[in-house]
Amino acid sequence: MAESYRVKFLQEFGEKIESVVVKVPSQNENSRAASRATRCYELETSFYSSIKNDLKVDTPKCLHVWYDSQYDDFVLVLEDIKNATQGDQISGATIEQAQSAIIQLVNLHTPLWGSDRLEQFEWLPKHSVNNSKGTGQLLQTKFSSFAERFSNHVSDEIISLGERLVSKIDRYFAAYPKVLTVAHRDFRLDNLLFTQNEGKFSVKVVDWQTVGAMPGASDLGYFVGASFTVEKRREYEQTIVRDYCDRLNAEKIGVSFNEIWAQYRLLGTTGYIMAIVASVLVKQTDRGDAMFAAMATRHGQQMLDLETEKLFA
Repeated sequence: MAESYRVKFLQEFGEKIESVVVKVPSQNENSRAASRATRCYELETSFYSSIKNDLKVDTPKCLHVWYDSQYDDFVLVLEDIKNATQGDQISGATIEQAQSAIIQLVNLHTPLWGSDRLEQFEWLPKHSVNNSKGTGQLLQTKFSSFAERFSNHVSDEIISLGERLVSKIDRYFAAYPKVLTVAHRDFRLDNLLFTQNEGKFSVKVVDWQTVGAMPGASDLGYFVGASFTVEKRREYEQTIVRDYCDRLNAEKIGVSFNEIWAQYRLLGTTGYIMAIVASVLVKQTDRGDAMFAAMATRHGQQMLDLETEKLFA
């Protein structure tokens, strides 16, 4: 959806800065059109300029931010995290990586969990049945293209599940929990930068083009479903969901495991929705196709295993 460049200085700049990452609009017209439709350039620049300081999530430092609403043009200059390793969604996460990522989810979600202050950020998309109608219409328009393109890479069972989901998408969105918080909405391994020190991981979260006000478990279900093979997800998911719940309660967010587990069962579906929408909107690449096929397969099986359809039948 955008282009990112590492810019190296011929001389050290400022506080011994040797390089930065500069993020600018995509050179691909399909991605530019998708940005205008989804407001992703506006959302990412607004995250850094408007709401980042209200949250505890770790991100690269923002050194400069500029957005032009008339031309949907932007520039972000970010700290270059040179010693980090980017997560690989296709290969999947280790349990240690996942547990370190959950710490950042809690740091993101808890400061404005259920807060009236969310209404102060007029630019921030907020989930509601009415606001979801556009996404539902987009899914219904694009699903046939997704199914045709991925028919040789995604099983017939998962494609059929997608057809049922799209046909009931209004009921699905109506089943969402009512309590909202700031959510990344694309919280996956490719958007996480891991550094390791004495066997422990720390994480910085990047790519805030989809930020919105959503139930916190939407990020949780999306991350867990996308980050593991089906077998590993089955092995780890209850442990990870319990860790998330315990950390919420440690921050005085009063929720039960059963409550968060039910939300997790429902909201892992967001990963399948993202695979459908993003795959047909953005520039097509071989790695992108492999990633979207993996997302659809993993999240589809997550839905089947957890009997998600029963929650919005």
